[in-house]
Amino acid sequence: MKNPFQFGRELGAGSLVDRKEEVAAVKRAIRDGNKLFLVGPRRFGKTSILKTATDELAGESGIVIRLDVESFSSVDELVARIISVSARALEGDLRRVGEQIRRVFSRIKPELNYSVADGEWTVKFGVDPERVTSPVLIADALNGFEKLARMQPQDRPVGLILDEFQRLIELGGRELEGQIRAAIQTHSRTGYVFAGSKTRMLHDMVMDRTRPFYRLGTNIFLQPVPRGDFEVFLKKQFSETGITVEISAVDLIMDLAEDVPFNIQQLAHQCWTDLKESNKSGSQALSDNVVLSSLEVLVRQQDPFYAQIWNSLTAIQQRTLRAVMMEKGANMQSLRVVRSVGSGAPTVRQALISMSSMTILREDQTAHHKLYRFEDPFFASWIRLTTGR
Repeated sequence: MKNPFQFGRELGAGSLVDRKEEVAAVKRAIRDGNKLFLVGPRRFGKTSILKTATDELAGESGIVIRLDVESFSSVDELVARIISVSARALEGDLRRVGEQIRRVFSRIKPELNYSVADGEWTVKFGVDPERVTSPVLIADALNGFEKLARMQPQDRPVGLILDEFQRLIELGGRELEGQIRAAIQTHSRTGYVFAGSKTRMLHDMVMDRTRPFYRLGTNIFLQPVPRGDFEVFLKKQFSETGITVEISAVDLIMDLAEDVPFNIQQLAHQCWTDLKESNKSGSQALSDNVVLSSLEVLVRQQDPFYAQIWNSLTAIQQRTLRAVMMEKGANMQSLRVVRSVGSGAPTVRQALISMSSMTILREDQTAHHKLYRFEDPFFASWIRLTTGR
């Protein structure tokens, strides 16, 4: 029997819990030629939302290019990939496709070669990279993509999805923001989706009126899946595979995972595995004790990884993490917290900022206050288990 709880990969429409509104928003932005900024912490299912929307648009004969910017070491590499994937999306004679790509991306002067063995196009630029800056290069690539979109039938959705978009700004700097806006604000045929997980950086990028992306498009800040929806999903999946469910155990899974979809699926996966392997013939029940035992198995499995992170931190950072756990991430600049850490408020603030940049913590901003959360809630469980605090 296959474990019904999946994690660690892109999930499709059949495996996503809720997120129908977000998927619909991505598809709508691409169909209408609009701009959408999708911002959400890691492990919240952002990439699976993008995959589901892309797959469904492909069923409508759409041309949607989805790229993870973090997989590229330079803007030049990203531009080359945009062009090569555009060539792959076109149908017809190779010579005609090559000519078409050279025409729409004429300012970049791409040199294309097609590998029959790999079924892939490779791209080199005819322009001198030392004379053409990265911001200009990406702007020209986006303008060329819009030309390509305008050549498609009107009923064919055309979109460009850039996941972990903030990496592009890190590579190209503030000048690149202005160049991208100058290019795409005139585009009406291509739908753009810019997604990212560095919530503080992206929040500033789209909400600061002095930044180029301010009011450029629709902003969606991804929230946890509603508990009610996940409760129904968990109960259904356990029950349909012969496991009875204690209601408190489902709540405990979500509490320990801090409502992070990835971690909920991961812990539920381990619970299901432990139940099936420990009692293959008798009755099986999901209880609080099973959940706690499975959590310990998970954090023990990750011990080398968590230990490496913990040992790389300074004593101040370690004490600050413990304070985040004790205070549940709230009032981290209070006198009580500062005293518990044993350092000044500026030092605690710097520790929080540095661990956010290391993706150990994330900031959750509400209308009334700021909370610091663990990017991986199970790291907090490991700290409690191994340090006894």
